[in-house]
Amino acid sequence: MLLPALLLVGCAQVPQLDETISDDLENADYPALAPIETLLVPLPDPQERSKDVQQDLQGRLANLQDRARRLNDRPVVDEETRTRMQAGVQE
Repeated sequence: MLLPALLLVGCAQVPQLDETISDDLENADYPALAPIETLLVPLPDPQERSKDVQQDLQGRLANLQDRARRLNDRPVVDEETRTRMQAGVQE
């Protein structure tokens, strides 16, 4: 089972990657290295972040509870359909 896969891989044509690099890129200087401290983004204060997360979760909770209340206030099947369904069951 492994042998046919290896044979197929051996038949694949690999593109010549050396030809895709322009002369400008080939002769370009290496980029300047920057100190790691300037590249890292400072992390927010954990207590501050937890307050933000808590406020976000409380907002989502309020929205979900409001949606659940609206869904519970209306019937799943309207009265006309319910009557038609009851008539079909009684026959």
